[in-house]
Amino acid sequence: MGIIQHAHPSFGAPGDLVLPRLTSCGLITVDAHAVVVGVNATIVDWTGSTRADLIGRPLETVLSLRLPIDGPAVFRPTDATLHSDSGIVRPVLIGALDEEATGGRMQIAVYDVADRSVFALGLQGAEAKTERGRRRLQILLNAAVGFGAIRTELEAAELLVDVAQRAFAATFVSVHLRDHGGLEQVAGVNPLVPHWPSGFRAPGAFTLASGAVLVVRTPEDADLYVPDPPMSAVYRAAGIEAAIASPIRSKGESIGSMVCFFDHPREFDEEAVPLAEALTNQAAQAIARVRLEESLRRAAMHDEVTGLPSRRLFEEDVTGAILGDFEVLTVLFIDLDGFKAVNDRLGHPAGDALLREVGQRLRGEIRERDVLGRFGGDEFIAVAAVESPNAAEILAERVRATVARPYDELPVDLTITASIGVVTVTHADGPIIVDHLVRAADHAMYEAKLAGGDQVATTDLRRATPRVAHTSEQEQGDVVPDAHTVGLAHPMSSAS
Repeated sequence: MGIIQHAHPSFGAPGDLVLPRLTSCGLITVDAHAVVVGVNATIVDWTGSTRADLIGRPLETVLSLRLPIDGPAVFRPTDATLHSDSGIVRPVLIGALDEEATGGRMQIAVYDVADRSVFALGLQGAEAKTERGRRRLQILLNAAVGFGAIRTELEAAELLVDVAQRAFAATFVSVHLRDHGGLEQVAGVNPLVPHWPSGFRAPGAFTLASGAVLVVRTPEDADLYVPDPPMSAVYRAAGIEAAIASPIRSKGESIGSMVCFFDHPREFDEEAVPLAEALTNQAAQAIARVRLEESLRRAAMHDEVTGLPSRRLFEEDVTGAILGDFEVLTVLFIDLDGFKAVNDRLGHPAGDALLREVGQRLRGEIRERDVLGRFGGDEFIAVAAVESPNAAEILAERVRATVARPYDELPVDLTITASIGVVTVTHADGPIIVDHLVRAADHAMYEAKLAGGDQVATTDLRRATPRVAHTSEQEQGDVVPDAHTVGLAHPMSSAS
């Protein structure tokens, strides 16, 4: 047969067939009934038995064969297991010698491959680890390209869900980001939410607060982080067996969290934590870049004189306000009376200083979340959510009164007042177009200006002619009562 090439004198007596020169080789001779009739010293040593004890035993008690060694497979080497008296098994490779050459008996060459098997297993493990590392590196490289192209925080969160799901083969992934209102899930699926304890901290908050990667190998592990109420009960109710969670940190501060969930038992190798950190770090860098770009963009769209949003940014903010929840929305178009005289007599620096102070006064009359901007020249515009159209008129009167207060920097013969146009819409009015609101308020402002200035003119989108409220001292000849004088609380008095 092919495995017998050269004789070696170390096996058997003269005249016996011997094995080729290979490391760790043994020889077993069996008769036609597969009973052991001979063994060499190597087999005796491997089994820990004696030659007399081995002879006469069925071959199957010594060797466990994966394939038969008779029939068509006689000369094909195959793997087997050699049994010792102590119960230790040894992986071996065997091959049958030519029956005719051995007088009808079959000699089986046995090669010890134990060391080779251990090496092979180690090599397979190393190869598998290398392949996992290569795949994860490719995921990180692809993610880096993707995060470099995102333009919004939502895009970053959605991309993080996608790459984390692929990197960890996760069943679910959720991403949470911190905003002014707290921590909010912005992308992915969090299977714990339907089972979350009422009144408990928001999902993702524990990872955010920990500042480190959390690994949950069993539902009971979750109790190590949240013992009361037991988080393991939430995991089991949601069908979750394991999880790995990482905070999203930027400049040393946690700005969000990512959680990968598994609906089956999951082991995490030593690379799992660094991988989670790498992915969330990429997302954090992308989010920080987006926020910086947005900050710079908004800064570039602020009026240099007053620091208020310019017209373009104002329109963006108004669109956001309209898309939000409101019952009544009011737009105030404010034009200063007498501003040209300040510029003509005192110069533009004095005019700029006056605009800054007017902007500060206006900001003090509305809430922080309401929108105020400089529309150009001596025009300002404000958008605020109010309780009713009557509350909008009260707000407009307060704005008129605050602008009319004396200015310490101006001579007594230079007075500054405001002509204000007010338009009010309700949520029931249907879709709102920002440009229509601004034009309606602008038209009402001109009506107030034509009526002599220092006036408030109100309108709505259905009214053809604005109604001028003659409330100024010039028109009525007496002191104008403000909201406090008549016992009405200013709807924006809780400004933050």
